Formats: sequence, C-alpha cells, structure tokens
Amino acid sequence: MGISVADSKLIQLLRRELQQARDILSELGRVIDDLNDARYKEENLKRLDYIRELKKAVSESQTEYLSYLSKVGRSLVHREEWVRIGLRVMDVLDKLSGITYRLSFLIEKSWLVPPPVQSLLSSMCSEVNGMVQGLESILIKLQGSPSEALEELKTISALENRVDEIYRSVMFEILSANISGNTALLLLSVAEMLENSSDTLYELTNNIYIILLDIV
Repeated sequence: MGISVADSKLIQLLRRELQQARDILSELGRVIDDLNDARYKEENLKRLDYIRELKKAVSESQTEYLSYLSKVGRSLVHREEWVRIGLRVMDVLDKLSGITYRLSFLIEKSWLVPPPVQSLLSSMCSEVNGMVQGLESILIKLQGSPSEALEELKTISALENRVDEIYRSVMFEILSANISGNTALLLLSVAEMLENSSDTLYELTNNIYIILLDIV
C-alpha cells in the first residue's frame, strides 16, 4: 500500500505548518539569546509581535488542513492518524504562541534572566526546532522513501531525550537561582511549554509509524 493523492496533499499542508513552526522557534531562540540586553528590548518585542502574526498564518493553514481532511476523510485509510497528527501539530503551535506572552512580560518588566538559564532555554528551542525539521524530513520521505523515513524516526526519539535532559537542568538552575518567585514562575513555564512541545512531537511519531507500517 502506497501514499494516496489525498495523503500527499495532507503531507504538503502539514509541511507548511511545520515550516512555520520552525520560523517561530528560530525567532524565539533569538529573543531568548538577547533577553538581558536592554539594547534589544524594542527589537525583541517586535519579534514577538511578528511571531504572533506568524501564528495567525498558521491558523489559516490549520483550517485548510482540517477542511481538506473533512472533505476526503472517508477515502483515507489512516484517517484517524491524520486527525491526531494535525491536532498535535496544532497543540505544539499553540504552546509556542503561549511562550511569546511570557517572554513579552519578562521583557516589559526588564526582569533579568540568569545566563545559565538563558543558555539552556535557547538550547531547548534549538533541539525542539531540530525535532520539527526531522519530522518535516520524515514526511517528505514518507512519500518516496518510506524505509528511510522509518529509520529516521529514531533521530526524533534521541532529540526528545536531549530536550528532557536540558529541561531537568534548566529546572534546577531556575530553582537555585537568586531571582524573584515571579521570574522563576515565568521561566519554569517557558521551559515546561518547550518540554511539552517536544513530548507532543514525539507522540506524533507514533502516528506516523502506524502509517509507515502499511507502506514499508
């Protein structure tokens, strides 16, 4: 069993959403890198506004995905898996959007972030971005090289483990840092949302795996 025309269209729409997620993560990483530099305050706030604009564009892509899925659903062998994949991508993008409001609050209050925490959060963004990039690659190979896609699923697992390790480190750094309780709460929330995003992306690979089993 191969990939149908309808499957290919869904993959195309999902790839667009994943590309937008990568753009968002790249911008979040830049903001986090410059959090403590007052010179970049206005620029960072503009970046966060830009991310929220990107999220609006993503919402349009998500609507198109769900509309097409509804239209062709009965003809899809793996309809339930495509529904779950779409919802999980939406969940990740919602979490990334939520991070922007927390970072905006930190910047507007001029609350300083301990450099080790700043570095670890930036690394989390980078690793989650790597997971998104890996998933996009897997979706491409799903259409032409399913056996390679199956092998590449392992890389997502390795990246998710890496995010978990960084998350544990950043939690201890935040809790042991000499910062206010409010600052700690916001930073813990940002770290948790990135970690939850990586968990959701990993869960998404299980849905892709089920599809791959029928076509490899």
